[in-house]
Amino acid sequence: MRIVSYADEHFRTSDDVASAVLRYSMLLAHGDTSDVVRVPVVVDGHETWAELIIGPASQITTLEVVGDEDFPLDDKAVIQDLAQRADRVEITLKSVKAQVLTEDELAAAVPDVDYLEG
Repeated sequence: MRIVSYADEHFRTSDDVASAVLRYSMLLAHGDTSDVVRVPVVVDGHETWAELIIGPASQITTLEVVGDEDFPLDDKAVIQDLAQRADRVEITLKSVKAQVLTEDELAAAVPDVDYLEG
């Protein structure tokens, strides 16, 4: 279990959910975009849900809970969803990066319009 701190709130969730949220948040930040995610958490010994808006301005930290019993969360679908979302953002970021031209490539791609001057 991990304690996740987000916007002055603290809640417990599984290691895998915490890792998935951090990965997705980091990728969203690199893409300069945001998203809302719904994750299972433990509050006062009961499983419930937290909704987080994550992206470039997110300040999320996690802390391992030592000596605390794991609380079994139904988190497999959430972890899979977060991984798929993160993968889509990562693919988009790689695609955009691949489309960035070097200075020489840009010069070659722009037609010579000097004849328009003068």
